[in-house]
Parts: sequence; structure tokens; C-alpha cells
Amino acid sequence: MEQTYKDVEYIFVNDCTCDSSIERLKEVVDKYPERKTQVRIIDHKVNMGVAMARQTGIDAATGDAIVFVDSDDNVDRNLVESLAVEMHQSGADIVDGGYAIENDGNIVKRCVPLHLGEKSYLKTILCQNVEANRIWGRLIRRSLFAVNAISFHRGVDYSEDFSVLPLLLINAKRSWVDEILYYYKDDNPQSYTNNLSTKNAVSFLKAQNIVGSYLQSHPKWSDYSTAAQIGWVNVWRFARRFNVDKVLVDEHFSLRPESIIAKTLFSIMKNGKFPFGLANFLYRSTRRIYLALASR
Repeated sequence: MEQTYKDVEYIFVNDCTCDSSIERLKEVVDKYPERKTQVRIIDHKVNMGVAMARQTGIDAATGDAIVFVDSDDNVDRNLVESLAVEMHQSGADIVDGGYAIENDGNIVKRCVPLHLGEKSYLKTILCQNVEANRIWGRLIRRSLFAVNAISFHRGVDYSEDFSVLPLLLINAKRSWVDEILYYYKDDNPQSYTNNLSTKNAVSFLKAQNIVGSYLQSHPKWSDYSTAAQIGWVNVWRFARRFNVDKVLVDEHFSLRPESIIAKTLFSIMKNGKFPFGLANFLYRSTRRIYLALASR
């Protein structure tokens, strides 16, 4: 409510909360009468998950750009203004801001956006486990979603941000500001991020398929195929780290690398008899060398 940018549309999606969040929200809004006409609360009739809560917000939005804020996080008063000014000045479609990670009320890490061009940055995202796949804390031009047929998928509530971020980036001009504007809380044991159930594992696999299938049909696929295929190796790395059943992985992840290096890494990582430590070392080394060359 205290954003320094005045022309803000506040959309809150109530995904069937069982606590007093909405009552508390209305109490807060009442304290900011100048904002009341800018606030909308949208109620889901049934619980649909975080992905569809995000999609509901996108569908309801009317502004030029969107910034996602998760319900347990905090933001700086300058969040919208700092990102909007950079978007206006640079002409970018996506503007990243710096963020801090909080645990138990203490800042444990401060992160500034990678200063990379669009192509190098997307390759970093696709290789995975290098840069956060966050959708929150970025200002995103709303038209990117509709023009490029990008949306969140119901049931993909783990890795849901990854399921759309690369799709946005391949169609966007990107810029950034280093100012810390978003405060991400990493101490909620009930969050999707901190819970890996079979349901979440399937969601992760579906997100990987969504991204790979979209990119393969994109005119720029040849620019990013190697990075994407290195990322596919991470699927089996994920499966081995968290003891995900092989049958489950094969059932929900159908993509297979074609390049010799990625295909070899994929086979090594998938082979349960090959020591995970060595497979992981080969994967991480290959990823590091590739990204070093890609950033030149």
C-alpha cells in the first residue's frame, strides 16, 4: 500500500485460504483510503494452487506490466517505481531487481541480477541451478503473456516459475537494477519449495516438458538447444538426488538430448550404477565450461 509509484493496480487472489488472511488484508486496506479503488480481491471457488493463482492475477490485470509478490514475502516501497523507471528508460520487457533472502527475520544473502545480455542470461537459466528461476520481484510487460501464448498450467505448482520464465525470456528484451527491492522469506517449512512429495516431483517433470516443448517449436531454438539439453540432464540429477522413481520420471518427462555431449551426460546421470558424485561432477563441470564460453 505504501509503494511510491502511485498508479498501481493491486490484485489479491484468495485461493480458498483457511485462515484470517482476507480479513487482515481488508483491515490493512482500510488504513490506506487513497488506495482502496485500486484494490481487487478475487476469490477462487475451489483451491487451484499457486500456478492458477498467478494466472488468475494475470487474467485480471489491466496495467502495462505485472510484478508478482508472494504472500509471505516483503517488498521495498520503491519496488514498482524503480523497476518501472528502468523499463521506461531501457525499453525492456522484463526488468529484474535485486533481492534478499530472509530466514528467521535475518537477511542471510543479498542477490543482484546477473549483468548478462538476453542470450547469455537465458542460457544460464536453461542450464539450471546457476541463477534463480524466480518469477517474483521482476517487472514483466503484460503483453508478453498473451502475444506469445504463455500461461501457467494448473497442477504445476512446484517449479511453476520455471515453467514460464524461459518462455518469457526468449521473447523479451531484459534489463535490471541492482537495488535490493524484494525480500524473500525462506523459513516457511510448509512452502512448496521446502516440500518434495511425489506430487511436487511430477510437477517438476511437467514444468521441464512444458519449457522444452515450447522452445523446440520456437524460431530461436537453435540458439538455445545446447543449454536446454544440459538442463535436461538435470532432470535425472534431480531424480537421483531425491530418489524419484525411474518409472515416474520416464512417464512424465519425454524429452531426450541429441547433442553428443548432452546425450552422454544424460546416459551417465540416468545410469543408477554410475556413482552419483562423479556424474554430478561431470555435469557441473560441463555446465560451467559451456556457460563460460557462452558468455563471451
